[in-house]
Amino acid sequence: MKKILIVVDTSRATGRKFLSGVEKYLSTLTDWEVYVQPPDYLQESASGYDFDFKYLKPDGLLIRDAFKVPELLETETAKVVSDTLHELIAGTSTIMTNSKNIGQMAADYFTGLGFYNFAYCGFSEFEWSQKRLQAFRRSLEHTKINSFYNYLSDSPENNIHQSERLNIAEWLKKLPRPICVFACNDDRAVSVLEACKIAEINVPEEIAVLGVDNDELICNLSSPPLSSIELDFERAGYSAAQHLNSLIENTGGYKIIKVSPLDIIERRSTDILAIDDEEVVSAIVFIRKNFDKPIQTIDVVEATCLSKRELEKRFKATLKRTIKSEIERLRINLVKNKLLNSSKSIHQIAQELKFTDPEHFSRYFRNATGQSPKQYRME
Repeated sequence: MKKILIVVDTSRATGRKFLSGVEKYLSTLTDWEVYVQPPDYLQESASGYDFDFKYLKPDGLLIRDAFKVPELLETETAKVVSDTLHELIAGTSTIMTNSKNIGQMAADYFTGLGFYNFAYCGFSEFEWSQKRLQAFRRSLEHTKINSFYNYLSDSPENNIHQSERLNIAEWLKKLPRPICVFACNDDRAVSVLEACKIAEINVPEEIAVLGVDNDELICNLSSPPLSSIELDFERAGYSAAQHLNSLIENTGGYKIIKVSPLDIIERRSTDILAIDDEEVVSAIVFIRKNFDKPIQTIDVVEATCLSKRELEKRFKATLKRTIKSEIERLRINLVKNKLLNSSKSIHQIAQELKFTDPEHFSRYFRNATGQSPKQYRME
């Protein structure tokens, strides 16, 4: 049996997806005996792993965040690694994110939303963050833009500190609006969202924010929920395990395994089109704060300084849809989310959203989607 030591942080979705890919490859083998790093509370040593390496004598290593376990990098054991601090580890098969494609995907996404002002928020210390900035900016070179800004911190450990969020808030206040901010990862994007609250900036109406990694718990618990680029860590885990097996059997050599972006998972933080009209922005802000209630077009009009006719005209010219259809779009998306991601009954959901009765709720949903709530939930 081949003994394989896996050192991966499973507290984050990227680590769990990576392990899922490894597990899929393992299903094709019968000769791997896997040892996975225990959770922190079961570890005795201050190291990033807690195995007696000399006793275990593994045949292969799969390591994420290799900087935490430099002693393992120094061994002659076959290994595939990734490192947050240094993308490439000389002479070692390395897992790297495809920062070029990630930056390009972000640029294409924001230009498709109609933005002309762009910004990037990242870390100067990390190569992958710098590469995402470069790719993001380079992808905009042949696009009509008004401005480009970036904010890079040289101390990633300060990302969670209030002082850093205050600094980001001051930077955000100086940016033209509407503007989009591409953050190097979800953690940085959450700091941007918190800084927007400090600066009293509406997201996404004034600033749209996009992260990377799509850690669903982080994204869904942020306020507003964070849009993020999904990376294919599962495929990377499969490829890394497959390559490690070839290294152990001396049938493979040094290799770079690229983690590619899959898609952008859209949530509230980017659910907007770039808008210059302040009255239309006011209308949208009101709708987004109240669409879970049975609001009408006249309620939106009263939140602005315009007549109903003028607001309707300017709203439709800007968003290519009516005020009523925008309210319906958001309410239907909310209903879909509740139907798919909660165990509440259709009657309970109807009550939550202040529909007069379940029949009214079902008619409303069917008119918008062509399906009953029950049919949609069962798909």
